[in-house]
Amino acid sequence: QVSKILPRIEQAVNEQLEAKVLTRSSHSSKTSYAVAADLSEMELKNILIEKMEGNKSIQRSDEQRNLYKALVEAYKSDKIILDTYRETVTLKRHRDDDADKDEEPSTRDQGASASESAFTEEPVQITCQMEEPSHLEFDTCAEDQPIIQSSQHPEWFSQQQKPPSLDRN
Repeated sequence: QVSKILPRIEQAVNEQLEAKVLTRSSHSSKTSYAVAADLSEMELKNILIEKMEGNKSIQRSDEQRNLYKALVEAYKSDKIILDTYRETVTLKRHRDDDADKDEEPSTRDQGASASESAFTEEPVQITCQMEEPSHLEFDTCAEDQPIIQSSQHPEWFSQQQKPPSLDRN
């Protein structure tokens, strides 16, 4: 008789636990979603790594260990990318600041700050990242030289008259 009752008790307990977990998760999911929306992906990865290390969950199975290693590698590569991006932006800002010092104050673009203009430029490349240009050979002959003759249609190149002004007065 005990062997018949034990599965029923286990089933009832599991159903009650599932009901409790579902109600709690539905309430907490709204708040955790709002918090997660505010955190960046990097911060979330870092928190997950810390939790996995704290719970020692990485020592339970090979699969969890492999997932942990993949997460750490992804975090490190993202960090390298962000650090490189920060260095690029910093280099651009220094270059923009140097250019601003060389200009007269009246010639500076008053509408854009150095940080805004840094995002419009192309990223700075390190010498080892740049491709070496291919060595092209140019054949210069008489066909490449400018033709110094008057045009057969001078009206095509004449200056147009100034249009009438739009001032109604």
